[in-house]
Amino acid sequence: MSMATQSSVRQRPAPRGLAKNGSTALPPLERQPAFLHVGALLSRFWLSLRYHRINQRCLKYSSFFTAAYIFLQYWLMRMIFALACVLLLLSLSSVVSLKYRQLKVWSALYWLLAVTGQLFALPILIIALSLFLTGRDQPGVAIVSAVTALAASLSLLKQLQVRKAVAILAEDLGIATRRDFYYSWQKIWRSVLVLHCNRRGMQLDKNISYGDLAEQRLDIYRLDTSKSAMSGSELMPILIHIHGGAWVAGKKGQMGRPLIHDMATEGWLVVDIEYRLGPEHRYPAMIEDVLKAIAWVKTHAEEYGGSANFIALTGGSAGGHLSALAGLLDCGERRGLQQGFEEVDTRVQAIVPFYGRYDFLDRFNIINDPKIKQFMIDKVMPVGPIDAGEQLWRQASPIDHVAGHFPPCLLIHGSSDCMIDVAEANAFVDAQRPVSTAPFYFVTVPGAQHAFDLGYCLQAEAVNTLTQYFLKDCYRQFVSSTSSEKS
Repeated sequence: MSMATQSSVRQRPAPRGLAKNGSTALPPLERQPAFLHVGALLSRFWLSLRYHRINQRCLKYSSFFTAAYIFLQYWLMRMIFALACVLLLLSLSSVVSLKYRQLKVWSALYWLLAVTGQLFALPILIIALSLFLTGRDQPGVAIVSAVTALAASLSLLKQLQVRKAVAILAEDLGIATRRDFYYSWQKIWRSVLVLHCNRRGMQLDKNISYGDLAEQRLDIYRLDTSKSAMSGSELMPILIHIHGGAWVAGKKGQMGRPLIHDMATEGWLVVDIEYRLGPEHRYPAMIEDVLKAIAWVKTHAEEYGGSANFIALTGGSAGGHLSALAGLLDCGERRGLQQGFEEVDTRVQAIVPFYGRYDFLDRFNIINDPKIKQFMIDKVMPVGPIDAGEQLWRQASPIDHVAGHFPPCLLIHGSSDCMIDVAEANAFVDAQRPVSTAPFYFVTVPGAQHAFDLGYCLQAEAVNTLTQYFLKDCYRQFVSSTSSEKS
């Protein structure tokens, strides 16, 4: 290329920010107002301050949550330890047998702990094992939970022994086989739920009046024939349940619920009654209401599908006393207590008293506590046992009515009962058994506490099964005898 040509080529300026030698160059600083520089500095300072406050707040919150977590963890472990101690107390009370003579004023508290420990033995074992696994890092929780599980296991073993003994007895009596007492998963699940006694396919008629007073009410449990294979025209045998409560407390629907529901599902018409209680009403109001309820049931049985020809009585504690007394009264005594319905025959065909009281005068010094006698005077009996009142106290005591007309009876009492000693049941059995003409059986439940059948547990299930087969056998023999008489 010639020089002219080179000179004729137009020299292009270098791009802005690029030096002639090709290197980068910063653009020259433009002149800006001073207040913009100050604003930038202030904005940076404000942002840094804000970020600092946010960091401090996060640190504050994190420390708060950490403290709250530590606090909750501390008290949670204390609560777990307290729960383990309570379960240990319940479990030990259920396996340690103490009598009323040893406890006196502490008998009610001990009974509450012991019967709760027996009823909830299986749930307590499950909870104790769970606490042991979750709190094994805490020595106190682990030790207490392990001892609780051991005590609950011992309680369950005792209840399994009850099942075995009851099964052998039922087989010896010829009313059932050992296979009838085998446990199923359904029965074990019921022992976990304990207080859930409702059964499917039942019909319940509540608050039916058998008298003019507010306390004279009853509930009727029966199988819903529309949902079962049972014929609606077939009359059902009747079981009347009398609740306990020391003649001053309790009401229908509270006690004996496993037996009530099981008998209803077996095709029985079960009647759960209420009666007048002290101290507002005194004896003989209680037995008068029981006889009146029997009369009402006999009159209205067929309206609910029941057979008035066969009625059995059962009850626990005060209910056991009243059921035994209602079975022992002779015709003259009944007429004196049946004001207004003297013509109704209130005799029953079978009786199953649970842990009842049979001697109000305590002639064998089994209770030997003036406070119990004073309680009876203040709350139950209209007069004391001295002079004129002794005859009334004897009238209220089943042991003073022992006779040969006593219907078939299965008398049940726990050997570890701390409220009514099993010795009182033994005294009544020794008096009644020699004169009985009908079958009379006495079952001492090893280790069982007062009111051991309030819920569903292994020993209650075994005893209730024995009761079912005993009542079924009584009804079968009754039907057989009546049919042979007709023929």
